[in-house]
Amino acid sequence: MTDSASEASEKEPAFVENDAHRTRLPYDRGGVPIYIAIAWAAFIVTYIVVMSVVALPDLRAWLGR
Repeated sequence: MTDSASEASEKEPAFVENDAHRTRLPYDRGGVPIYIAIAWAAFIVTYIVVMSVVALPDLRAWLGR
């Protein structure tokens, strides 16, 4: 490691509470990874299918229709 790398940086810190200028935070756009979104959608679809196959006939029998 060089001396310049171990010295304190003279740049402005990433987060400074100050109303004089806009605070820049080093975050990306964010969001949900596509594989999480697909898994969540598959879970919702599976839940709806299972509830309609299992619970709906049971509910109809319980209500006497």
